[in-house]
Amino acid sequence: MHTREWISFEEMNLLLCDKEDKEIKSWLLEEGPITERIKSNGDFELELVKDKVDFVRDDEKSFLGNIGGKIKVREVFLRENNKPKVWARSCIPLKTIKGGLSSLGELGNKPLGDILFEKDVFKKKDVLYSSFRGEFLKHYWGRKTKYLVNKMPFSVMEVFLIEYIYYKDSTHE
Repeated sequence: MHTREWISFEEMNLLLCDKEDKEIKSWLLEEGPITERIKSNGDFELELVKDKVDFVRDDEKSFLGNIGGKIKVREVFLRENNKPKVWARSCIPLKTIKGGLSSLGELGNKPLGDILFEKDVFKKKDVLYSSFRGEFLKHYWGRKTKYLVNKMPFSVMEVFLIEYIYYKDSTHE
């Protein structure tokens, strides 16, 4: 999946301003656990794709504040009625696991939202938005969020696998 540039809430709001944009925008602006939203519409399943210390792109390191050390990458598909609804990638520095919250390193097949919205130790710091081009020129939207736990950063990127067919601004490609 090819990502476009990351943009602010204000820029995203200008691009997604028509009535056809209401559904995708509701996902992008969801304040609660995405897993709960999926569960409210059908059967929920988490497919763990990756959960290990791995390569992190420079833009991901920069978003985390260029924190040094190794970073654990966790990738999952969140499914609704056996259909992929969200692809998520979390970048969790080992320093954050050790100094922030150890359970971030022990999620296994549990959704991150199970602890992210249960505990008052997480602070949402930054949120950016982007559109993504998938195969066959399908377009999707996603967001990435930086959180702090005990002043230690980690990030979560979510791509909502709801085909976006009303993409209007070809200059944003």
